[in-house]
Amino acid sequence: MPDQIKVLLVEHEEQDIVLLEQMLKDGYIVSSLDDSSNIIKRAATIHPDIAIINPTMHGLPTKILCSKLKSQQPPCYVLFLSSDNTAQSCTRAYTDGADDHILKPFNPVEVHEKIQVSIQKIAVQKQLIKASDTARIAIENSFELGTIITFMEAIGACEDFDELSMAFFTAMEDLGANLSLQIRYNDSALNFRCANDSLEAVILGEFRDNAKFIEHANKIIIHHDKISLLLKDLPPYNSMKYGRLKDHINIMVNSAGARIVSLGLQMELAERKDQDIRQALQKAGKIKTLFKTTLAEHQKTTSTRIAELEQQMESILISLSLDYQQEELLLKSMHSLLSKFSDSTALQTMMNNNLDELLTDMNQLQED
Repeated sequence: MPDQIKVLLVEHEEQDIVLLEQMLKDGYIVSSLDDSSNIIKRAATIHPDIAIINPTMHGLPTKILCSKLKSQQPPCYVLFLSSDNTAQSCTRAYTDGADDHILKPFNPVEVHEKIQVSIQKIAVQKQLIKASDTARIAIENSFELGTIITFMEAIGACEDFDELSMAFFTAMEDLGANLSLQIRYNDSALNFRCANDSLEAVILGEFRDNAKFIEHANKIIIHHDKISLLLKDLPPYNSMKYGRLKDHINIMVNSAGARIVSLGLQMELAERKDQDIRQALQKAGKIKTLFKTTLAEHQKTTSTRIAELEQQMESILISLSLDYQQEELLLKSMHSLLSKFSDSTALQTMMNNNLDELLTDMNQLQED
């Protein structure tokens, strides 16, 4: 016979109570209630597997009592014990919530047989509940694992801390928890869904060197080198879901911590890249300005020297006693030659174009 089967006797006739207690004392835990005062609360405290109830007891709220016993998990199996064997009495018994009926004076063999039937049905109910719980847990676990996988994919694709925090909030909403979050990078702390001067922000920041897990009521504080979480609205502390959720979030926090380090390195590299490009742009701009200034000075100097040379050549030509046509032809040829030397327009255009193209490419690189 199964152990720890609890039987509740609700009966006002002392002789029947004594007889039933003697019959059931071996192998059962028997509790007896012989009056109807506060019986609902007392019966709920006992939490019986089987109840044998006399529905004719004065003041007994039979229907309410049966409903309360049936709401247990697994439901209590209810037997009515009465001397009334009329069809109307039997119908009322089942209407009130009884599973079976025993007629007084009762036969001990019949009582034992009906209790055995009750035990078998209780065992089936427990198996069904266990199977249902197993299926429910499997479904919940599958959903939670799916949430974690989605979270991992999201933080792998995120490009900044705002996107990482949103991945956390989405996952926590799917898992049915409320979240406040702090991300630490270099010497700064970024708080999400809590004000910087709030108590939550202080807890997340000031106590991060304490225990990794701080549990209180339906709240958990989880600390990591780079991230701290305050979780609220969690399942009951002693539930399986709480334990699973705690394990899942621990995995998520460790993964997020690694991603924060990675994002930090990416941000540092991007900042260095921007700084190097800015410096290169400034240097290129200075080179272009210097080139223009130098070229302008060169053109000015060249023009002055060519003018001086032309004057000297005119003086020399006069001393050579050339006729007018010879002198004009020679001066024209010399002027054309010197003009070619002094003409730096092509060089200037080429250098300007090359510098402008370089600056454009560097600006585009900075935008990318």
